[in-house]
Amino acid sequence: MLIRKKYLNRIRPYYNSELIKVITGIRRSGKSTILKQIISEIKTEINDDSRIIFYDFEDFSNEKYQNNPHEFYNVITRQLSNKDKNYVFLDEIQYMKDFEKVIASIRKLNCSLFVTGSNSKLLSGELASVLTGRVIEFRVQPFSYSEASEYMQTDNDEFFDDYLKFGGFPLRYEEQNTDAFLFSKNLYDAILDRDIFSRHVIEDKNKFKNFASYVMLHSGETISTESIEKYTEKAGDKISKSTGYQYLDYMEEAFLNNCCYRYDISGKQMLSTKKKYYAVDTSLIRIQKDSDNQNLGFLLETLVFNELVSRGFSVSIGKTYKGEVDFVVSSGKNICYIQVCYLLASEEIIAREFGAFSSIRDSYPKYVISMDKTDMSRNGIKHINIRDFLLDDSCIG
Repeated sequence: MLIRKKYLNRIRPYYNSELIKVITGIRRSGKSTILKQIISEIKTEINDDSRIIFYDFEDFSNEKYQNNPHEFYNVITRQLSNKDKNYVFLDEIQYMKDFEKVIASIRKLNCSLFVTGSNSKLLSGELASVLTGRVIEFRVQPFSYSEASEYMQTDNDEFFDDYLKFGGFPLRYEEQNTDAFLFSKNLYDAILDRDIFSRHVIEDKNKFKNFASYVMLHSGETISTESIEKYTEKAGDKISKSTGYQYLDYMEEAFLNNCCYRYDISGKQMLSTKKKYYAVDTSLIRIQKDSDNQNLGFLLETLVFNELVSRGFSVSIGKTYKGEVDFVVSSGKNICYIQVCYLLASEEIIAREFGAFSSIRDSYPKYVISMDKTDMSRNGIKHINIRDFLLDDSCIG
């Protein structure tokens, strides 16, 4: 089992906090494993297993509570110690009816509460209104390249190519005899069925699947009302603009992709138009039927975006006077700019990628990331090989 250190390091300061620790992320990204690793650390600290209470709501033995939150609340309150602090872990809590009320009630008792969910709306609605200021969220991604490399104890061109194509879902590394394509396809279908179709009324599921495939294949490209209308009309699956954006919300809610907003660098303001959507894992791109035509530059850009998100950065697209910069990356007051390119294979490409920063007048660090192994840094702009970037958290900042 790989210890997910970067997530534990973020969560550990809150082990005894009264804040509700909400761990979210796409199905099979490793949330439950992180929960068990937290339990292991707390057990070592308190040396009293009776004060640790764990329920997995995907487990059949707990199905009886899904539609009976009152019974669950009564059961769990009987388990709590009145003398010492309790530690309560509720895995995939969204399966329980009225889970918001249960959480709000349990948090008032003598306990530290941890919950997980595969739905980005977990913190919206009644939970947000009832528990304003009492919740802290931790977003979990599939294995980063460095985590996958550490787990498999390897790092070479062949392994990187495999990761780029079939991503970092932990289970495929744990079960190494599993066909990577089939695993990713089955997982994708399960997410559509269990996290989208079971929660939303979608009359034509095939139309949604075709739309979702289009969005995945265009990871890293601008998705607009015009592109939605053009695609759906061409595919014979014409849908309204509002339906298209509703479908995008459903996908983002299930963590299939992340929305990246555009930032006006000179005006120093976030823009609401011309957003991009990045697949949460490159495997979800490669399983689509037209993925053989996928632009490798966009695939690499998706990989870099997900790595930045997993490191806890805020990421946006940079609008400049002349065009755009792939990413504006910020953490607190620290900012840097990043261009991503598959290969700097000609002087024209080099001029284009390094020239993307020419209209930016501030002195924040600027980077070009590519597959090239020769250092092409110039004019104060640092060039980084993609694997060096993925394996070294300190190489940008």
